[in-house]
Amino acid sequence: ETADMKTVLTLIAIMVLCGSTQAATLPPVKRVDMRAEGLYVNGKPFFPVGIGWAGHWHHSLPEASAMGFNLVATHGLNTNVASFRMDIDDAWANGMYAACSVTNGVWQDLERLEQIVLDCRDHPGLLVWELEDEPNHPNNPYRFPPEEFEPVYELIKRLDPVHPVYINLAVGRLKDHQDYAHVADIHSDDYYPVPVASVTGVVRFADSIINGSGKLGWQWIQMCPLQEKPHNRPPTIIEVRCMTYLAVSRGISGINYFAFHYMGKDWTWWVTDNPATYAQWADLTAELKRLTPYLVSPKAPGEIKTEVTEGPEGGLYTSLRQTETGYFLIAVNGATTPMKARFTIPVPERKFAPQAAVRSENRLINVTDGVFEDSFEPLAVHLYELPFSTEGAPDRNTIDWPRWQRRPRGN
Repeated sequence: ETADMKTVLTLIAIMVLCGSTQAATLPPVKRVDMRAEGLYVNGKPFFPVGIGWAGHWHHSLPEASAMGFNLVATHGLNTNVASFRMDIDDAWANGMYAACSVTNGVWQDLERLEQIVLDCRDHPGLLVWELEDEPNHPNNPYRFPPEEFEPVYELIKRLDPVHPVYINLAVGRLKDHQDYAHVADIHSDDYYPVPVASVTGVVRFADSIINGSGKLGWQWIQMCPLQEKPHNRPPTIIEVRCMTYLAVSRGISGINYFAFHYMGKDWTWWVTDNPATYAQWADLTAELKRLTPYLVSPKAPGEIKTEVTEGPEGGLYTSLRQTETGYFLIAVNGATTPMKARFTIPVPERKFAPQAAVRSENRLINVTDGVFEDSFEPLAVHLYELPFSTEGAPDRNTIDWPRWQRRPRGN
């Protein structure tokens, strides 16, 4: 079996597992708004579910799109201005927006950068501009100090006021995000702990992003192995989902996963080498996109009270949001042991319905005066949709429907 044949068979398997052979379509980007709760594209909430190192240069964009990712970093060729738009073309053709990156020193040539921005700013698939990756690493001194980006940021914003400027830092330091706050509209950081650190470390990184920059925050999360043999392994989908919602619970409003492809000293990673494992990502990306109206929503008034009734204290993380139809609670067990917890939700004037739906789990849970209990497996995530009370609403079974809307029920 040749390498080319293996690639084709892998792609076919992934598409079959996804149930689709056609890339999803996204609306052309006409306006990008940054609100306190997240990004809005053409006036509608948008939650980026991105993937790194899936560029056109190794023909992996169709496979990334098949898994439901809606954002990908595009690069172009350093000296070829036209190639930056071509790279966005590839992402857009595969149903993904582009974070057009001017890393690797491209941003240092302002004349060339001006040509790139003018050439790409009207592209329907362009979502954000990305500055140099990890410019703060190492810390003393910074590899590229923030003052070097001041004329770059000013140039991009002057030529293209529609699309935000995004910067990704490293190491999760609060001070770094404070220092670079004025040269980007969106901040992010990397957190790649598996298998040497706890997944809950993503909380500190997310807090540094949000509190340090004072801007919208995204997070890069590990999907590939990064250690050398024999200890290297990719995180499980349970670990990835846990890290994802831990970050979101701290206010992160976009996630990028690293990476589709990666090379160690004596090994190479392709996420598609194991189609069955990669197929699990379709569930996670679909869930994040399906829940976008809840994830990009303001904090609910009042404070939620949590009590761990069984299991380790301090391992439970929550975030309560308010939507048009009710409250949405994100609850994450960051511990590697099971737990049980009791939640007391501040009851709104409209009160709650007697049951809440646990999204992605096909179950309901009883809610009494804003109080309910639930169990958590290690690293488990529960997503509770608490609708407002329907008290006073008409009973559908007692309404005198017109005859043309009736259908006799069987015995």
